[in-house]
Amino acid sequence: MGDRLNGKVALISGSTRGIGRSTAEHFAAEGARVMVAGRTVEKGEKVVARIREAGGEADFVRLDVGDEGSVRAAVEATVERFGALHTLVNNAAPTALVAATVKPLHEYATEEWEAILRGALTGSVFWMSKYAWPHLAEARGASIINVSSGQSLAGFRGFGAYSAAKGAVNSLTRTLAAEGGPAGIRANCLVVGRVVALRGDAGLHAGGGRLTRLGNPMDIAYAATWLASDEAAFVTGSTVTADGGFSVNGDAVGDAEQAAAGQV
Repeated sequence: MGDRLNGKVALISGSTRGIGRSTAEHFAAEGARVMVAGRTVEKGEKVVARIREAGGEADFVRLDVGDEGSVRAAVEATVERFGALHTLVNNAAPTALVAATVKPLHEYATEEWEAILRGALTGSVFWMSKYAWPHLAEARGASIINVSSGQSLAGFRGFGAYSAAKGAVNSLTRTLAAEGGPAGIRANCLVVGRVVALRGDAGLHAGGGRLTRLGNPMDIAYAATWLASDEAAFVTGSTVTADGGFSVNGDAVGDAEQAAAGQV
């Protein structure tokens, strides 16, 4: 067990699997008290059980970021359970809906567009930050970490709504940082590249002579841990890119199949 996050309480949305799960487990291993939050109760309880078996402290709250009442209740449940809130990780995204809605922008139904923005922006960042804000301000020295995507930086065909939502997340992070400064709230954006589902399944190279490799959830968990820690106390309003170098060596632009194979 480490101590980089000792004394901190973290609420992590979408933490029943993938990046969110790894982040929850690593936060707990570094001393944070963690509220695991997601839609699937069984998966959430398993994550909590793993954290407790490893000697960490965690609990679970059901969270649907598409439901404003659910978001408010999850924040309040965290503060009631642990007595404070220091770190908010806005990780949840409607990945199943995004994967099922791969099409040119002009073919989107308005309902599909709005559902993706609701899940990837309105609920996961606006509502989460809105209801967490007074508790973060009370904590002083608090932190918001918005998990974004490489699709916010390049034009992936077929993912217009998701790319728009994540581009907005990048921009909104800077607003949160500016508004949070007087209250001692830092806000940073973690732009994620292509990440495979299993921790041990990332290849050394992505193929095709690239200078990068595919990532795994722990790569992102390590970056989030640094942003949440006091080591990053002087970092706010920043966009931290964790993509193995894809965005700097010509691999940022790809087609829908490439994007669907990685983090969406």
